[in-house]
Amino acid sequence: MPTNCPNCWTACFPRIKTTKKNHKKEAKQMKNSPTEVKKKETEERKRQEELEKQKRNETYQLLGGSQNDSDADDDSSLEGNIQQLENYSYFDGDKILESLKLAPKDRKNGESIYRQQKMNVTDISCGYDRMNGQRLGQIEATFQTGRDIFGVTLLFSHEEVTYARCGCPECHRKYWGWYSDNSRCQYTAALAFYIRDYVNHSNFSDATDMNGDYLLNSYRRGQLKNDQKETPAHVSASVSLVPRLTQNDNKLSVSFKVGTSKMFVVKKLDDFCRQVRNGETVQYGTSTQISHKTQDFTEESRKWIRYIDRIVREEEQFVDKIQNSGIYLPKKFNVGNSLDLFGWRLDSFYDNICNDKIDFEDKTPDAARKKAQLHCKTGNPRISIRILDASKDKKQFDGVTVKGYIPELFQGMDSSYFIQDDSFCKTEPAFMEKVRPLTALSRNGEFHFQMGRNTLSNFYHNVLPQLQEVADITEENPEKFRQYLTPEAHFVFYLDMENDNVICKVSAFYGKREFSVGKLLLHEDISPDQQFRDFPLENSVLDQTMEWLPYYDPDFDVLHCNHNEELSYQIMESGTAALMELGEVRCTNRFRSRHTLKTVKVSVGVSVSGRLLDLNISTDDISSQELLDILKSYQLKKKYYKLKSGEFVNLQEQNLEMLAELMKTLHLTPKEFVKGKMHIPAYRTLYLDQMLESNENIYANRDRHFREIVKGFKTINDADFEEPESLSRIMRKYQKNGYKWLRTLEAWKFGGILADDMGLGKTLQVIAVLLAAKLEGKTGTSLVVAPAALVFNWGEELARFAPQLKVSLIAGSQSERQAKLQTYSDFDVLVTSYDLLKRDIDQYEEKEFLYQIIDEAQYIKNHTTAAAKSVKVIHSQTRYALTGTPIENRLSELWSIFDYLMPGFLYGYDSFKKEFETPIVKNDDESAMTRLQKMVSPFILRRLKEDVLKDLPEKLEEVRYVKFEDAQQKLYDAQVVHMKEKIAQQDEGEFNKSKLWILAELTKLRQICCSPSLCFENYRGESAKAESCMQLIQSAIDGGHRMLLFSQFTSMLALLQAALEKEGIPYYIITGETSKQKRQELVKQFNSDTTPVFLISLKAGGVGLNLTGADVVIHYDPWWNQAVQNQATDRAHRIGQTKKVTVYKLIARNTIEEKIQKLQEAKQDLAEQIISGDMGQLSGMSREDILELL
Repeated sequence: MPTNCPNCWTACFPRIKTTKKNHKKEAKQMKNSPTEVKKKETEERKRQEELEKQKRNETYQLLGGSQNDSDADDDSSLEGNIQQLENYSYFDGDKILESLKLAPKDRKNGESIYRQQKMNVTDISCGYDRMNGQRLGQIEATFQTGRDIFGVTLLFSHEEVTYARCGCPECHRKYWGWYSDNSRCQYTAALAFYIRDYVNHSNFSDATDMNGDYLLNSYRRGQLKNDQKETPAHVSASVSLVPRLTQNDNKLSVSFKVGTSKMFVVKKLDDFCRQVRNGETVQYGTSTQISHKTQDFTEESRKWIRYIDRIVREEEQFVDKIQNSGIYLPKKFNVGNSLDLFGWRLDSFYDNICNDKIDFEDKTPDAARKKAQLHCKTGNPRISIRILDASKDKKQFDGVTVKGYIPELFQGMDSSYFIQDDSFCKTEPAFMEKVRPLTALSRNGEFHFQMGRNTLSNFYHNVLPQLQEVADITEENPEKFRQYLTPEAHFVFYLDMENDNVICKVSAFYGKREFSVGKLLLHEDISPDQQFRDFPLENSVLDQTMEWLPYYDPDFDVLHCNHNEELSYQIMESGTAALMELGEVRCTNRFRSRHTLKTVKVSVGVSVSGRLLDLNISTDDISSQELLDILKSYQLKKKYYKLKSGEFVNLQEQNLEMLAELMKTLHLTPKEFVKGKMHIPAYRTLYLDQMLESNENIYANRDRHFREIVKGFKTINDADFEEPESLSRIMRKYQKNGYKWLRTLEAWKFGGILADDMGLGKTLQVIAVLLAAKLEGKTGTSLVVAPAALVFNWGEELARFAPQLKVSLIAGSQSERQAKLQTYSDFDVLVTSYDLLKRDIDQYEEKEFLYQIIDEAQYIKNHTTAAAKSVKVIHSQTRYALTGTPIENRLSELWSIFDYLMPGFLYGYDSFKKEFETPIVKNDDESAMTRLQKMVSPFILRRLKEDVLKDLPEKLEEVRYVKFEDAQQKLYDAQVVHMKEKIAQQDEGEFNKSKLWILAELTKLRQICCSPSLCFENYRGESAKAESCMQLIQSAIDGGHRMLLFSQFTSMLALLQAALEKEGIPYYIITGETSKQKRQELVKQFNSDTTPVFLISLKAGGVGLNLTGADVVIHYDPWWNQAVQNQATDRAHRIGQTKKVTVYKLIARNTIEEKIQKLQEAKQDLAEQIISGDMGQLSGMSREDILELL
């Protein structure tokens, strides 16, 4: 990736003419959503077009005519052109992002920072780079990590980032390091993601060059005729910059000439770069003046300008680093008139000229030619090598002399280059590796060396085959030379076992002659008749063998492992295979019998007995005690276990991993696991089946009942449970499948969570189960526990869909409730609230229920509350939980619901926290996450609207930002300063104790966002959000819409109530003070009349209400938990809705509300992985988290 600027926009790009287009303001608007500003601009443009069209029509009418068809066609064509222009983007955001070549971790973190909007974009601008002849964009942003604030700047061209500068601590350290570092950090990545979305959704710039800008500006000012001085003197590109390649001994360099018809030598290339940057006119010779404006150079020359500029900057940076390190440089930096070519410079030079000729001058002494023109091509030079007899005495052979010639090679970063005849050639990448030793020996291209008789075999066997691939080789007397070659070495390894010690004898064979390689360790003198041995190769083989067998016994000439069990296992596992790569391995039967990998084959017998599973673990050829020891060794994270037979067990085997996981899930010790038959709860059936299915080395013997349970859950949709006939036509297909799933759970005495998306009819599916029980003759009373607001709703739904059921609503005074409970067995269904259940719990403890259903099960998310404890003490045969959000804030909420459904299923809370909650939440432990998913997934049924209700109208969401006026802004800023100062003064202990104070102060901040009068009685100023909200309400009413407006502050609803009355707008309102009966009456009235506004307290009316009469939802203020807001939205977006639903979220710009919105988006991943929902709670926030909100 090119990096053209080491400093900053203003210092290094004075040649850029910047056009701001009020981008600072636009950057602020774009900070959160690049599409939002685009949308508003489009709406405003269309509004202006309509006004202009209306005026044009009025003009036609005044003239007595009308707009004709051709005009209408023109308008249509114009509209199409505008649409095309609207979708046009000069900059390619995707390519700009990819040009950074980010590390995967930095890319992921950067995108997360961008999505969470943890940055403040301060400037976006565009200009023209005269030197490189291209449009450039610049973006600047600030980031804050804790208390550190730093800036990031990026310059980008049409499709790549050309310069990046980041002030984060990590990057700051890199910039002052001695070596360059082109890696990009997560903050640079975040800004690149912003650029991608901004330029892809904004007509930010186009391809107009500097001359085009000049022409447009001149005509616009009316100066083209009146002010000729403004016209560029050189509009046509006529100045050329021509390179010349020079060789001087073993160095290459390039110099340049500049001119039009007459060419002049560029004497100082650094001055030349400065002159081009500044667009100067420079005098050459006595009378010639040449413009150095980039646009006056030919296209080919601009390529060389960029090349020179990059090298000059690199040289300047190098000098700066030397000076910053304290080294004194006596002379002023000067590049001179030529640039040395090496590394990337040489590669880039060749790329620039690869299709052209290049002027060449050879300044090497005694060069055959001094000047020439070279063509470029790719290929390897042929090296000539002659092998001659080196013997001085014909009676004795002394060896050979090797002579040869290789052209001078010049090394780039990626390839090497040479000059041959009239060509400048680039070699293939692998060529240089083979000839590098020859280039080191050559002088003026010639090399020679001798090989004596002792090294001749090594040369012929190991070196010459490689040289034959790149060289033409001739031998003076090949028959004579080869008769002095010895055979190549062949190695044999003899492996044996002696007293639990692995031993190995290593031999080298040369033909039929065998030599001990181990004896080289004795450093004995080598007899003359062994000088032909390839000792470097033998020593290499010996070193590699001793990595596995590091001990040597000189008495027996063997290598061994000194009875080390770890080494013995390593030899068996991978050492033997490694030795086979070096030669031939021969093993004795004794070694084979002791050194084999044993696979543990386990049989699992499983049968169902009532609500228990009988589990039996056994092995055919390993004793229970050895299986116990194997499992203990696995838990200690050992790699192997040695059996009594001497065989080894690889403890990394998948079947042992599965057994260990099974032990962990069943909470059994290894001793309990292998002792024989175990009794475990039947709700482990489906998890156990998954484990057995995934491992082929474990034999599973499942009894008929076990197989029936598994089959029942795999084929639920085909189950024989028929829904009641009276409901068959009403229920949708997915609801019938949900009914069958509930009945399947009941059949096998399991409990489960019906977690369908809000508005999909969970109530109807449960009513079908209750009605079926009545029709099938089952006796007993069922209990429904719901939020107080939904008790009467349950009564109405039961009466509507199952009038055959006798239902009693346990409500009213204490005496009334007691009277109803005394005759509970006379009813099919009792319905009560969580609050009343707590009060009457002693009345329920002795009663037995057929079904127990808890609605909005998130009400028992805190297992320490009285509500959670109450529902868990009820005696019932089958338990169900209904909730659209099984996890709202913490993973412990899921545990609490399952603790109600099937106590012990997710263990006690302490064990659950240790095994799942802490590893998943704190450590992102994927194995714990996967294990939890496997366990709970069979008992949670979750369907989303978009999956099952293809005909449900779409839901559109829009965030509407409001900006404070001065008075409101001052109050908000004062509150932020107050909190920051107070928190800064607290130590860690004081901070942890002040969470309630922090919550109260944060609430005050949020109230200021809603309306300062909520917390300041004497405030008489305006509320930006209240005004915006009333405008939105009026606009929606004008459009024929009806709306639900949610706020968590009832005092805010009161203010809006007064504003609606002032404007004469009818409304309904529900708060926590509204009785349950009254709520149902208001819901019925709203769904049947035309009242346009329904004000609802988020907590009081966010669940259980069916308000499909509305098609607009307004969230006046954001809540920490997005799931709560989603539940409220789904009061309107649910079954029965026939209109498109639009959801508006009102957010005060640059406030805590914006931070809350980011938290909502950032904290959803975990819960969605487990089931759905989001995470995050104030009590878990650190000091940095709180400050981040301010």
